[in-house]
Amino acid sequence: MNAADLPRVGIIGGLGNMGRWFARFLRNAGLPVLISDLNTELSSKDLAQRCQFLILSVPMEVFPEVVARVGPLLPEGSFMTDLCSLKETQVACMLEHTSCEVVGTHPLFGPAEESIKGRRVALCLGRGKKWFVWWKGLLRQYGAITSVTTPKEHDHAMAWVQALNHFMLICLGKALYEDRIDIQQILALATPSFERQMKIVARLSHQDPGLYATIQMSNPYTAEVLDNFRQYEGDLRKIIRKQDRTAFIEVFKQVQDLGRKLFPKE
Repeated sequence: MNAADLPRVGIIGGLGNMGRWFARFLRNAGLPVLISDLNTELSSKDLAQRCQFLILSVPMEVFPEVVARVGPLLPEGSFMTDLCSLKETQVACMLEHTSCEVVGTHPLFGPAEESIKGRRVALCLGRGKKWFVWWKGLLRQYGAITSVTTPKEHDHAMAWVQALNHFMLICLGKALYEDRIDIQQILALATPSFERQMKIVARLSHQDPGLYATIQMSNPYTAEVLDNFRQYEGDLRKIIRKQDRTAFIEVFKQVQDLGRKLFPKE
């Protein structure tokens, strides 16, 4: 594709963290990029009317309103995608308010990453194939690891990957905070695995609490996953209280078996 054929990209929410990240990524890839955000010269409607490729990098709380406003302005031959952490409701919303091609995009990394190389990106096909093939090809060209899934499968996986994972980290941080643990002593005595856990907890200090709340409370599969986790946690707690070594070892062996299946070469 020569320079004259490159699509003009519009990023609504282009001054946010991920909006800035993708603006830089796409410009480095040689694409012309326009952005809109609060108090920018260009509006979201301007981008919808001037760009063939529109990326929505906006909070999930305002996502339906933005799509309803700009979606009808996009011609059939154009392309809309989003960067939301959930996809089932978001892809359905884009399909409802547009006639153009639609793909849900979830970058499974944060804006602190310097490059997309080696980073995972989930893609959920909504409508059309031309732009989907082009977008996936561009991401892979620069080293992204793409996974194609349905919006429903994506959100169910995110109940584990994000909601349950964040839940456990927040509980660990909350316990350390409330019990007034001497953090320096904990770090001085930390095993390598616990030190890695603590570093992940520390990274929460750079995250948006509102986004994490939305991830917990907007995913329809979160409650089921957390309820199951609570049951397994309760069962293990009973085993430990009873000092039942045989039962504990059996549970541990089940987890070991899972570990071997997850990473068979390690």
